[in-house]
Amino acid sequence: MTKQELFDNKVSKVMPMHIGNVYDKRMKAVEGYIDLFSVHSFSGSEVGTVLDDVVSTRGKMIRPRLLLLAGEFGSACKTAQDRLCKLAAIVEMTHMASLIHDDIVDDSDYRRGKPSIQKKYGKDAAVYAGDFLMGRISYYMMKEAMNRAGIVLSKTIEAMCAGEIGQAMCRYKENVTVEEYLNNIHGKTVALFMACCRIGAMESGCDERLVRNLELFGECLGLMFQIRDDLLDFTSDVLTIGKSAHKDFQEGIYTMPILCAMKQPGGRETLIPFMRRNAEGALTLQEMFQMETAVTRLGGVEAAWQEVKKLQSQAEAIADELPQCEYSRLLLKLVRKLGTV
Repeated sequence: MTKQELFDNKVSKVMPMHIGNVYDKRMKAVEGYIDLFSVHSFSGSEVGTVLDDVVSTRGKMIRPRLLLLAGEFGSACKTAQDRLCKLAAIVEMTHMASLIHDDIVDDSDYRRGKPSIQKKYGKDAAVYAGDFLMGRISYYMMKEAMNRAGIVLSKTIEAMCAGEIGQAMCRYKENVTVEEYLNNIHGKTVALFMACCRIGAMESGCDERLVRNLELFGECLGLMFQIRDDLLDFTSDVLTIGKSAHKDFQEGIYTMPILCAMKQPGGRETLIPFMRRNAEGALTLQEMFQMETAVTRLGGVEAAWQEVKKLQSQAEAIADELPQCEYSRLLLKLVRKLGTV
């Protein structure tokens, strides 16, 4: 299990712990809707094998859990439970499709410890498998008359695509800025966290002020989640992990610790030689270790953690403005979990 998977496992355990069997039933309903929405007529064929594989491996489903939690704050939360479960399934399917496409772009061999769809069946099949999920999402949102949620999700997918395009345009860019980095992760990661909170709150009958507060909470949470993910590469021995460490850096994606380190005196002079060697495909494992050491020495890791802590404070302030109940306390606990090393 990778460090990210271990962390996701910890986060997922925080989210349902107070609800017990009721929450477990809702998550089972979400999984059931994912299966239902993914049903196809190609059983026994090669096409069917690919499509079955697409939905067989699931993560900790943090995004649908967040949608269900946001859906607890509205006056119609009880009567909207089935609809919320359907929407939670749809946002998870959106996430699943995005991961398939990410693996194609990144040429990733593994996803969640198993061979990726593109590795097993080829890039062409993987592209269309991801598109198949997106087609099913559109079909069921129209079939269930989820118009308002559909508008939110459509705009979110636009943002996700724009974020990925922005990141692609910044690859191997020596003068990439923190602002560009934040814009890119806001699209590719944060937008879906925000959509989960907005959709859950909106569909459960929250007023617009509460919907917006929950959406802002999701924004802080998504930013914390991504920056913390970027920090995972800087918390263990790269010489032990080997080539799987600093995958973003190897692909020319410079994350918050790198960018913070470059802003320090002598940072650019220290790190640009590593970037250029990497762009040439000549960076050795020893040099990668030296790069990691330099980023830490220059304060890049500490500065990135401080950004996480700042976002934690903002999220806690938003949580304090939410109706105080077991659900707001649970969201607060989740934020504090993300804010710990």
